[in-house]
Amino acid sequence: MKRTVVLTLIVLAAMTARADVAQTTAAEPMLFVAELAGKNVAPAAVQTAATGRATAVLIGSRIIVHGSFTGLSSELRDIAKLPDDPGVHLHPGAAGEVNKYFHGLQVRLNADERSGIFFGETVLNEEQRARLLDARLYIDVHTVKNGPGEIRDQWRAADKAKAKELLALMGAHVTATPAAGACH
Repeated sequence: MKRTVVLTLIVLAAMTARADVAQTTAAEPMLFVAELAGKNVAPAAVQTAATGRATAVLIGSRIIVHGSFTGLSSELRDIAKLPDDPGVHLHPGAAGEVNKYFHGLQVRLNADERSGIFFGETVLNEEQRARLLDARLYIDVHTVKNGPGEIRDQWRAADKAKAKELLALMGAHVTATPAAGACH
């Protein structure tokens, strides 16, 4: 009996040690935020009542994005021909730069078709991850009326504690079909 207790304690100690190692080598989640507005669109600002908010959690090289938009001036640019990639995209580029997107996000529209939510996840390559950490990655929403983008913002790092809180609230992971291509 005493031998079983000692053996159990050794196994528990080994499991705890492995859990500690796994926790110290796991990537710390980082939270990024974006406040989408027409004034941020490039190559020229857009006069619009539309706005949007987005959050992204980066874990290692994996980015999980959630957000919403409201008040678009027209329908999403590609909703009719590409319903799985209707026009909410992640792009490389600093403020004022325009580049092809590397990932399209899924969208769920509200009944008015001018507001809704977007979501998705992808794995960033080293260059994309470095750009994100340096505020040189942006998100935008393209509409029929404003093809190059109606609202946009750069991703900005937020507080690490908030990232952990958001990750806990997110629970289940959302996946999206990766899409890439030219926007403009």
